[in-house]
Amino acid sequence: MEKKKISKERLASLKALAIQMNKQNSSSVPVTRALLDCFDVVITPEENEFLLKIGTDLLNYEQISSFAELPEVSFRPFLKTLCEKGLIWTRYTEEEEELYELAPILLGWFEVFLSDGADTPQKREFAHRVDDLFNSWGKFNVFPFRNLLNYRIQKKSRSHRRIVIPQETNKKVETVQVDVHQQIKTPETKIYPTQNVYELLEKYGDKNQIAVVHCFCRQWRKFMGESCRFEHSDESCIVLGGGTKYAVNYGIARYISKEKALDIIKDVQKKGAIHQVYHEREDLDLPEIAICNCCWDCCGVIGSYNRGLIPIRVRSYYVAQIADESLCTGCGTCIKYCPVRAVSVINKKSRIDEAKCIGCGQCELQCSESVITLAYKEREVTLPLEKKSEARIKT
Repeated sequence: MEKKKISKERLASLKALAIQMNKQNSSSVPVTRALLDCFDVVITPEENEFLLKIGTDLLNYEQISSFAELPEVSFRPFLKTLCEKGLIWTRYTEEEEELYELAPILLGWFEVFLSDGADTPQKREFAHRVDDLFNSWGKFNVFPFRNLLNYRIQKKSRSHRRIVIPQETNKKVETVQVDVHQQIKTPETKIYPTQNVYELLEKYGDKNQIAVVHCFCRQWRKFMGESCRFEHSDESCIVLGGGTKYAVNYGIARYISKEKALDIIKDVQKKGAIHQVYHEREDLDLPEIAICNCCWDCCGVIGSYNRGLIPIRVRSYYVAQIADESLCTGCGTCIKYCPVRAVSVINKKSRIDEAKCIGCGQCELQCSESVITLAYKEREVTLPLEKKSEARIKT
């Protein structure tokens, strides 16, 4: 599908919509021509006009239908199409009333549009334009823009995703009782976020709020003719919480049991998946909405970092450490599976750069000699944009 010339009026309308959709997340996507090209291949002028009208509020059916100049018989399929495309997301009240809101761009509409697994000319063209968009960001990987980007992510940004580990750690907690003969003021109770995948599946599995979708990243890479070097299955990313009902109702996902979700997790773990947890509006203080189970090759975030396209910042809860250096055989397995090249082998012994470690747990999981362990250490990890000549994956 060739790119057609876009009128100034069409570009202005698409730009206005992109700005409006950016308000739906705590982070935003730069509104460039490459981004608008992605919009143009999916969103019709009629859809664009309607989406601009509905704004950013959460609306019931009567409210949202009032913005359309269509009879009821035509509006319902029109609205259904927008939901299937991922441009409108739905929520449900306790009384099961369906509410509608404009989706964000990324994480948001982009992921949903490719997550149903369908293979159509439109979706293939969209994937190519997404690839052009990400590659356009790589054009800033030159001095002094690279330095400015790295300063911005280090000083001006915050994490929008969390890295959780695949398994329970072998932490031992000892309790010691000390008689101090005085009243102790107890600190305010704090709820700590779930830090491993199994706990998340327990949390949402008991509510029947787990669904599986095709991985957006692998669909994108597949349409570009790039196969996953870790041979992950296409259908492996997990939707959590209230959003499962929307995803299932509009053919984007299918419900799975907690046990089936565990089977998927175990399979992708063995193949090197990193578990990234996403939250509503990319705000870590809001409920979880998805677990991305992707590898350092395909992943839109970590894969793009490894291609020298973007810097990244994540919330991490663990750091890998060498438990017993004498056991290390220098096999290099940890290097293969580390998503951010935080591990090296020097003189046949593994070395870990804790500043780069994102605490994903893959090195511990893959090490056959139990050389590596995970230590609890909650922190923000920033990985600066590397020079293209130093990128792990050459483009």
